[in-house]
Amino acid sequence: MPSAVTIVLLMGALAVDSAFAQFGNNESLSADSGEHQTAYDKEELRTMCSNMELEECESDVDGIFRLNDISCVKVLTTEKDFANAEMVCQALGGDVVQVQNEEEHRKLLCMMLRLFPRRLHYWISAERGADDGFHWSDGSGPVRFAPWSEGQPDRYNNEEHCVMMNFGTWGPWNDISCDAVASVACQMAM
Repeated sequence: MPSAVTIVLLMGALAVDSAFAQFGNNESLSADSGEHQTAYDKEELRTMCSNMELEECESDVDGIFRLNDISCVKVLTTEKDFANAEMVCQALGGDVVQVQNEEEHRKLLCMMLRLFPRRLHYWISAERGADDGFHWSDGSGPVRFAPWSEGQPDRYNNEEHCVMMNFGTWGPWNDISCDAVASVACQMAM
């Protein structure tokens, strides 16, 4: 019969192995390593956003704010499935938002908090590919920044191919069925 120490060591090895297995074949995804905060309660988010300036973009569409040097975002509370969210954004001259790094993630969260202070789920323009990794839906490449919620992505019944943010609290991402509904953040080149 194995000793208690052996059982504890085996359980620890299995936990580590399953933590790495959850990411499938997508080596480009990174879980939150603890270096950066990607989940916020509302008060933490208010504090972080109080010092962040949101710059309005010049556009024919009202309520568009700069995300980075080359694009702006329009945040909508309209709930759509992923395909219809893409159509809404394309009608505005853009696509569902891509979040490339932590700075953009924080800026997008601050836009959401200031414009619609209740926590809504928002689509991210990422889809699970045939390689089981996540790629930007416009074909521009793999998702490299992904602040997943704990235990995500999880492929529930192999039906979760799209990504939404603000899962459980402000910030974290979750893989989910593309038929689910969520609010829409549209990104437009400027």
